[in-house]
Amino acid sequence: MKRYGLVQKKHQEDTAKLNEQAQNGYWGDMGDGTYRNPIIAADFSDPDPIRVGDDFYMVTSTFETSPGVTVLHSKDLVNWEIIGAVLDDLSKVSPAFSFRKMRRYNGGVYAPCIRYHKGKFYVYVNLYTDGMFVATTRNPAGKWDVQPLKDKFGQPLQVEGWTDPCPIWDENGNAYLASSTPGKNWFGYLFQMSPDGTQLLDAETEHMKQRGIVYEYPKGGTLYSRNFSTEGNKLYRRNGYYYLLHIEFLDGGNGAGTYVYRSRNLYGTKADGSPGTPGDIGTYEIKRIDPHGNPYRQVLPGQGGLVDTPDGRWYWIAQFNRYGSDGRTPCLVPVTWIDDWPVIGDSVSSPNEYGKMCWRAAKPVQSSHTTLPHGSDDFSFSTLKKLWAWNHQPDSSHWSLSVRPGFLRLYADATADSTDSFFKAANTLHQRYMSSDTVIITIKVDVTGTTQGQKAGLTHFNGGVHYAFCGIADYGNSKHIIYEADGKSKNGPRLPSNLKTLYIRSVSGFEKRDTNRQYTTEGQHFLYSIDGQNFYPFGDEYRMGTGNFRGDMVGICTYNNQNNRGYIDVDKFHYHIKNKPATRP
Repeated sequence: MKRYGLVQKKHQEDTAKLNEQAQNGYWGDMGDGTYRNPIIAADFSDPDPIRVGDDFYMVTSTFETSPGVTVLHSKDLVNWEIIGAVLDDLSKVSPAFSFRKMRRYNGGVYAPCIRYHKGKFYVYVNLYTDGMFVATTRNPAGKWDVQPLKDKFGQPLQVEGWTDPCPIWDENGNAYLASSTPGKNWFGYLFQMSPDGTQLLDAETEHMKQRGIVYEYPKGGTLYSRNFSTEGNKLYRRNGYYYLLHIEFLDGGNGAGTYVYRSRNLYGTKADGSPGTPGDIGTYEIKRIDPHGNPYRQVLPGQGGLVDTPDGRWYWIAQFNRYGSDGRTPCLVPVTWIDDWPVIGDSVSSPNEYGKMCWRAAKPVQSSHTTLPHGSDDFSFSTLKKLWAWNHQPDSSHWSLSVRPGFLRLYADATADSTDSFFKAANTLHQRYMSSDTVIITIKVDVTGTTQGQKAGLTHFNGGVHYAFCGIADYGNSKHIIYEADGKSKNGPRLPSNLKTLYIRSVSGFEKRDTNRQYTTEGQHFLYSIDGQNFYPFGDEYRMGTGNFRGDMVGICTYNNQNNRGYIDVDKFHYHIKNKPATRP
C-alpha cells in the first residue's frame, strides 16, 4: 500500500505539472490522448510541415551540421521520427563545410521548405553563405536529387545572403518562389519560376550577388514586402485566395510579429481591381496574427508553417524564439479559419481576435504509437542510425561500424587548425539535446586504443560558441579523466593503466524559464565510472544554452594534435529522458 501511495502521489504531482499553462519539462505525447508543447523540446528550428495523404513530413534548419536539412515523418503531428536528410555531402556545396575547414558556424542551411507537387517532393533551401538550391525525390526517406537553382540565363544562383525560400504552383502549373535578404534592406521578394521548379525566370546571378541594395525586376524578382526583417516566407492557396505569411523579428515595418498577406492574386490586386503582375505588384489585405508587445515578446510561436489534417482541421507548427538549451523548439497550435483568415491559437471566435497559446491539447490524430526523434544506440547496425549527425562534414576514413562490429570506432586526427580547439575537431558525432524533466546520457567506451596526445569523451556544445566535455586524456605514460569547457581544462584522477572500459555520464533537467528573457540556460553536470556502477562527479556545472541560433547538442568526440593517431570504440550511447508523467497505478 505504501508503494501504491507513493506512485499515486507522484502521478498527482505530474498531472499538476501538465495543467500548468507554461513550458515545463514535459512535452510531446503525454500517453493519454493529449500532447504538450513543444512537440519536440529540441532544436528543430524553422520547422516547415506538409501533409501527403495520411502522412506528415517536416524539414528543419541544420546550419553547419551534416547531413543538411533534417527530414522528419509523423502520422499524428506530435510523434516525429527522423527519416533522412536532403544534403548528404555538404563539402560538395563548399569546402568550408569540410573536416579540414569547419568554417560554417552561424552559416549554412537556413529555413528550408518542403512541398509536394505532381508526385514529387521538393525541398527549397538557401544556404545563407552558399547559394540557392532545390532538391527533389519521390521517396523523402531516400536519396534526394540536389542542384543549384539557376537564374534566367541558366547560371547557378551561388549568391550569399538569401534565405527562407518557399515555392508555390498555381492552378495553371506556373511556379513561383518567395525569398528574403537579411541585411541592410531586409525585404521579401517574389520570383517567377520554371514549371519544373529549377530556374528563376526574373533573376540574374550577378545582380543578386550584390548586398545592401533593393533588388530590381526583372533581375532580382519583385519586391513584395518592404517591412524590415521580413523572413520565414510561406506561400499557400486556399478558397480562391493566395496567402503570403512571414514574420518580422525587428521593428521597421508594421512592427515585430507574424503577418498574413492575402489577395485573390499572387502579386496582389491593383486599385482598379486588376491583378498585380511581376514587376508591377498590387496591394494585399494584411493581418497580424499574434499579439502586439513593446518590446516585442513572442507569446505565440512564429516562423513556421500551416498544415491540415485528413479530416479538414488546420494547425500551425512554428518555433518559440526563447533560445534555451533546447534552442528554437517546434510547437503545434490549432488554427481557426474565420472569413478566410487563419487565426492561430485557442479561444478564438472572431478574425479580429488573437488566439491564446495552447500548451496542452488533444492530439490531432489519435494513435497509440509513440516515438522520439533522438535516442539510444548500441551501434549494432551496419549503417549509422538517422538520429545521428556530424559537426560539419565528417572524414569518412576516420570512423567505422564494421572494423569492430557492435562498436562505433572513432579515429583521432588533428583539428582543422592544429590547435586545441574543440570547434575545429573533426568527426564529432551528435544528437540534439532534448530538454526534459530529467535527462541522463551515458556512453560506454573502450579506451584501450588511445595514444599519447589524444582526448576523447562525451560533449555538450552549441553552434560554435560554447562547449564542455568530459572524458579521457592520454599523456603517454598515464591516462587521466579530463573536464574541459570553453578552452579551460581540469585534469582529474589518474586512471588504472590496464583500464579497458570508461563510462561518462551527463545529468541535467528542466529549469523554469523566465519568459521575459529571450536567452535562458540549464545546468548540466558530468560524472565518470570505471565499473559502470559507481559514478563520480567531475568538472564544473556547464550552463547549456543557444549559440549562433543553435541549441545544445550532445555527442562523442576525439582528436589528437600530437601524432594524429589513436582511436576509441564506443559500445553504447544511452539517452534517457523523462518527458511525460509517471504511469497511474
